[in-house]
Amino acid sequence: MQSLLSAVYELGTGKEWLLAASLLFSALLAYWVVRYRRLYFSSLDDRENNRELVENLSEGIYRSSLEGKQLSANKALVKLNGYDNEPEMLAGVLDIGKEWYVRADRRDEFRAILNRDGKVEDFVSEIYRHKSRERIWITESARLVHDRTTGKPLFYEGSVREITETIRRLVIEEQFRKLTQRLPVGLFHFVRRGDGHSDVLFISEGASRISGIPPEEQIANPKIFDELLFDEDRSHFYETYCRSADELVPWDCEFRIRARDGTEKWVRINAHTEAVNGEINWYGYISDISARKRQEMEIEELAYYDPLTKLPNRRMFLSRMTEALAHCERSGEHASMLFIDLDNFKVLNDTQGHDMGDLLLVRVADRLRSCVETKDIVARIGGDEFVVVVDQTESETALATLKAITAGNRILAELNQGFDLGGQHHVATASIGVVVFNGVSQRADEIMKRADLAMYQAKAAGRNGLALFDAANMDRQSERFELLSDLRNAFTRDQLDLHFQPLVDFTGRVVAAEALVRWNHPKHGQVRPDQFVALAEQYGLNDDLTRFVFDAGFRALADWSTRPAMSHLRLSLNVSVQSFSSDDFSPMVRRLVAKHGIDPRMLTFELTEHVMAKDHQHVRWRMAEIKELGIRLSLDDFGTGYSSLAYLKQLPFDEVKIDGGFVADIEHTESDRALVKTILAMARTLGLKSVAEHVENVRQEAFLRAFGCDYLQGHLYSRALPMPEFEQLFLPATTGDQAAPGMQRQLA
Repeated sequence: MQSLLSAVYELGTGKEWLLAASLLFSALLAYWVVRYRRLYFSSLDDRENNRELVENLSEGIYRSSLEGKQLSANKALVKLNGYDNEPEMLAGVLDIGKEWYVRADRRDEFRAILNRDGKVEDFVSEIYRHKSRERIWITESARLVHDRTTGKPLFYEGSVREITETIRRLVIEEQFRKLTQRLPVGLFHFVRRGDGHSDVLFISEGASRISGIPPEEQIANPKIFDELLFDEDRSHFYETYCRSADELVPWDCEFRIRARDGTEKWVRINAHTEAVNGEINWYGYISDISARKRQEMEIEELAYYDPLTKLPNRRMFLSRMTEALAHCERSGEHASMLFIDLDNFKVLNDTQGHDMGDLLLVRVADRLRSCVETKDIVARIGGDEFVVVVDQTESETALATLKAITAGNRILAELNQGFDLGGQHHVATASIGVVVFNGVSQRADEIMKRADLAMYQAKAAGRNGLALFDAANMDRQSERFELLSDLRNAFTRDQLDLHFQPLVDFTGRVVAAEALVRWNHPKHGQVRPDQFVALAEQYGLNDDLTRFVFDAGFRALADWSTRPAMSHLRLSLNVSVQSFSSDDFSPMVRRLVAKHGIDPRMLTFELTEHVMAKDHQHVRWRMAEIKELGIRLSLDDFGTGYSSLAYLKQLPFDEVKIDGGFVADIEHTESDRALVKTILAMARTLGLKSVAEHVENVRQEAFLRAFGCDYLQGHLYSRALPMPEFEQLFLPATTGDQAAPGMQRQLA
C-alpha cells in the first residue's frame, strides 16, 4: 500500500493522475464491496446453520433475561415443557423461579452460583413440565453473557436435559441397596460362561456379613468362597451345583463354612437357574441357618436322646435296634440285648433326693459307655432302666450267649466298684436280663419285652446278677403286663371302688373310717391292692389312682355330713410318697375340698415313714400347706424303719398308727409288747393320738386299751366294707343285722 501511494505521488497532480487515482480507488472499492458482501452472506448462512443446529439439539437450549423472563427456547426445551411451539411457551412462562422449580429455593441456589462463578454446570433439580405440571427431573448448565464493552451482564443462556428416568433408576438402586443391606440373607447373581469360566455379577452386603468376604473381593475372585467350605461338605456342595447346571433345576444346598472370623456356620444357598445364550445364570440368596440347625439338633436331641445322660432314648434305641435286627436277618448272625435295671434306686431317691439319683444315673451312663465297644448300642429307656445291644455278631447262638454274659458280668463288676456322689460313696447294683436274637421273625419291642422279663427273673433271684431269658416265665410276666393294661382302662370303666374300715375309740364308738381302694376286675374278680397299687406307682398311673381315691372319698365324706348318725365321722386316706411329693398335690386337695364342700378338719391323711426319708425341708413345707387347710396328719406303719423317732417331733403330725405286725405279736413276743408300750408312751408325751391297726381279738384289744391306745381298727370290729354295707352299721339295730359280731357288740 505504501509503494502504491509513492507511485501515485510521483505521477504528480495532473488530470491524468486524478483520473488514474479515481479508477484505481473505484476498482479497490468494488473489490472490497464484493468481498464483504460475500462474507456477510456467509455469516448469515452460518447463523442459520447454528440456529438450525440449536433448534434440533436433543437438549433444551434457552436464553433468559436477568429477571427470569424466558427470551428464547429451542424445540427440545419447548417439548420438555409440554408446549407445541416457542411463541406459545414464551407467552406462557412468566417467571421461571416461581413457575418451574418444585422447590422455589433451588432457583435462588442456581442464581447464587451463577452470580458467583459466572456459570453453573450440571445443576440437578426437580421441576414442573410447565404446561402439564408433571414433575420431572432435569440437569441444567448455564453461563452469564456480558456486554463486551462495559462488562455489564446482559442475559444468561444455557442447556437443560431431562434425567427423570436416570433419577428413578438411581432411587430404585438406592432403595434396593438399603433393602439388601438390611436383609438377613445375601443376594447374588452368578453366571457360568460357555467356556466354563464363572463370574459373580452381583452380590449384596448381606453375603459379606455371613462369609466375611467383601462384595468387591468376591466379585474379583469368584472362587474365593470355596475356600470357606468344610471338607466334609465340599462334595455335597459341588454335587448339587453340577446337578443344578446339568438339569437346569433350582440350586438348593445346605452346608457348613468357616467364616473369615473363624466362626463355624451352617448356610443355605437357594437359587433359580436359567440358561441364556449358552450361559447358565443363578439368581438367588445365601442365608445363615445356624440358629435353625441348632434348633433342629436340639429338637433331635430332645426327640432321640435322654436329656440327663445324653444317651439315646427309647425312640432312638428302637430305631437302631430295628437296623440291628435287619442286619442279623440278612447275615444269619446272632446278637444280644442286655436289659439293665438298677437295684433299690427308689430308696436312693427317697433318702437322698432326686438330685442325688440323677447324679447316679449320669455316672452309670458313663460306666456303661466305658464297658462296651464303639459299635455297641447303649440307651436309657426310662427311669433307672438301661439297655445295651452287643453288636459283636456271631454265627452260633452259644458264642453270642457267651459274649452277652461276659458283657453283663463286666457291667456288674464295674457298677459294684461304687460311685462318688458329691462326697458320698454309693455302691450301685443292677439286675440284668439277657436275650440272644437273630432277627428272624422278631421285632425290637418283642425282644425288649423278653429282656425285661429276664431282668425280673434276675431280681427275683436276689438282685445284683443277670439271667437269660426263660420262655417258661413269659406267661407269668405277660399276666403282669396284661393287668397293667387293664388297670389303665379301669378308671374309665367304673371298675374301681372304695371300701371303708371303721376306727373305734376307747368306748367302742365308730369315730372314723379308713378308705381302701378295691378293683373289681371283670375277669379276675376282686384284685388285692398289693397287686395293682405298686403297678400304678411303677408305671405312671399313681396320679390317676390318687385322684380317683380322693374324689370318691371326699364325695363319701360330703354325703356323711348330711346324715345325723354319720356326720361325726372322720375319713382317713392313704397318701403315697409320689403323690405327696408332687407339686400339684396341695392344689388338687384344695380343688376337691371346694368341689365337694366338705369340712377339711374331718380329713386325715395317712403318710408312711418313707415320707420322712425325703428332703425334710420340702416335707415340712408340704405338711404346712396341708395343715393350713385344717387336715390332720397321721404317721402310718410307725416303727417299721427310717429315722422317724428323730424327726417325728419336728413334723406336725397329729397321730401315729402302730404297724399291724407289732399288734399281731403282742400276745406272744415280749419285745413287741415293750415296743408297743414305748410307742404309746411316746405318743402321749408328744401330744399325739395313737391308732392300732389289725386288731384281731379281745386279748390284743385289752392290752392296747390298758396302755392308752386312743383308736382301734381291725377285723375284731369290722373288715373293710363297701359303702352300702358300711352305712348299714349306723342304722338302728334290727333282726338279721349283717354287721360283724365284734361291731355289733361295740355298737350295742
